[in-house]
Amino acid sequence: MDGDRAYKARTTLRAVRLLLKANNAPEGQISIDQTMQVPVGSGFGASAAAAISAVYAVASATGIKGTKDEIAYHAHVAEIQEQTGLGTVSVSYNFAGAGAIVKPGAPGVSEFVRAKVPRGTKIVTASIGPYRKSDALSNRATSSAINLLGDAALKEFLALPTLDRLAEEGERFSVALGLMTPEVVELAELGKDSGASYASQNMIGLAVHCLCPSGKERAVARALRGSRLRPRVDTFGIGGKKAGVQ
Repeated sequence: MDGDRAYKARTTLRAVRLLLKANNAPEGQISIDQTMQVPVGSGFGASAAAAISAVYAVASATGIKGTKDEIAYHAHVAEIQEQTGLGTVSVSYNFAGAGAIVKPGAPGVSEFVRAKVPRGTKIVTASIGPYRKSDALSNRATSSAINLLGDAALKEFLALPTLDRLAEEGERFSVALGLMTPEVVELAELGKDSGASYASQNMIGLAVHCLCPSGKERAVARALRGSRLRPRVDTFGIGGKKAGVQ
């Protein structure tokens, strides 16, 4: 991963093993070299993206047949078993833009409600390090809080499925969940003070994502880069299709 041969890509490894086992593949060795454009382990969905791309590459290289949904399913199962995400595989596989899952499940099963994204809107992110998601997801109290707060946030979003409502509920969710460290709070406040409309903790990572109206992203990125925490700062556009159920 990113040239680090010592990196233990647990979710990717499990996904590939599940794929090979399900298809009775012959024994052998496979080398996978991946490059990520976002920090790994910081709530950007990197483990999901890595697992999806790996199972597709391995299926192609070994001649494994199956639909895209069938192949991606192994990445979905692996992420759940390794506790490295909150249904991120289905989002990464099926959808783009901004919105929320309204029907959970594997690729091809889940459903997504998309919010319209105003032209020029950008996301500025700041990351200061990885977070062991399994520590949070294996905690019964935290898992219960995630479900309870998530259901409440989803209901509010569906009542008014706009980008502002989505960002507002995401911000409220991250604060109420209580996983924000003082450093993450500091970055979120810095993002909002410098022009972001909303700023929330990545789920789950020592990182924040700031929703920036057109023209505000440079000031936000500049402020975050100047933080005493010295975070990695990236700016992204928000792609996607029209609003509605996908």
